[in-house]
Amino acid sequence: MAFGPAPTRLVYALLLGAMVLAAALTAVLPETSPRRPGAVASLRPRAALPAHLRADIVPVVPAMVAGWALAGLFLSLGPSVAAQLLGLHSRLVGGVVVTLLAGTGALAVAVLRSRSASALLAPSSALLGIGVLAALAGIVADLVWLCAAGTVVAGVGLGASVLATFGTFARLARPHERSALFASANIICYLGNSVPAVLGGIAVTALGLRTATEIYALTIVVIVSVAFLLRLNQLRTQRRAVVTPGE
Repeated sequence: MAFGPAPTRLVYALLLGAMVLAAALTAVLPETSPRRPGAVASLRPRAALPAHLRADIVPVVPAMVAGWALAGLFLSLGPSVAAQLLGLHSRLVGGVVVTLLAGTGALAVAVLRSRSASALLAPSSALLGIGVLAALAGIVADLVWLCAAGTVVAGVGLGASVLATFGTFARLARPHERSALFASANIICYLGNSVPAVLGGIAVTALGLRTATEIYALTIVVIVSVAFLLRLNQLRTQRRAVVTPGE
């Protein structure tokens, strides 16, 4: 947008146009659920985590939080890190930083969409952690290429994580539970995205950009590690449940 007319306004015009197009396409999509009376009542927000699903959902939550916190890190601090810590002052570079994460994540979703959610949970957490550590090492060592490589790896992990977590919610929920369950999923995701970003901004003011970025990144790695360990424990539990009946 820095190279187009009215850069502070053009981006919003393009977003508005994209949303109008998306609304038009959504209106003509075939409905997959039976229509029921009560259109106005259906607009009332409902969020829930049914008790019989919590044992399967809770281990997924850290992966959701970590992935969206990573997106919050890049969207809030990514361009500043590129400019102030890596010396890349072009506004175009700031956009490239975000695109390396989000664009790679979108491509990962397209490539991996046929994989089962359960098969992606552990690998996505591992890729997120490895990518964030590599990008952080690049910042510490002032190596732009390492930051870029780590961001791409983290982007693959982010895309795989979105598929794995939302795929798990879709697999577990019954048709009548999906709306409330996905509302809960979105609340978790956007809290994971917004709260760390706000805290990161406060930390930049109090501690400086480098220290705040390091703390933010390491916190994501810790959360991802928890997600990875919870998934491994879940797999061990499932294997024991399969073996026990035949003993």
